[in-house]
Amino acid sequence: MTLTVYALLTFTLSILLTVVESQYVPKTCQCPQVKQRVKGPFSDFKVTLKRPNCLQDEIIVTRQKNNSLVCLSPDGPQGKRLLKCWQSKKCIRRQKQKPRRRNRKQVKSRKVKS
Repeated sequence: MTLTVYALLTFTLSILLTVVESQYVPKTCQCPQVKQRVKGPFSDFKVTLKRPNCLQDEIIVTRQKNNSLVCLSPDGPQGKRLLKCWQSKKCIRRQKQKPRRRNRKQVKSRKVKS
């Protein structure tokens, strides 16, 4: 009798462990939709690397104007720059804008020889 009880307990325990170990974990990424770039200034960004329940890196940007959160694609040019900044722990400095060319033709002054 004790042998059948032990066999039944072992069988029940093995089924219970199988059910617990194989539970379905849904995909829970924070960003269902991503944008290639964010227009305007932003105050902060957060990077979440790949994890078991989300198979992609995520970049969440906080806009400076209205504090709204926008998901940025890590594959786009802006996302790649932010990832590089985040990995090297150095902030991205704003690049100097090139001076605009004027459409007017500049007239060179001629020197008159006397």
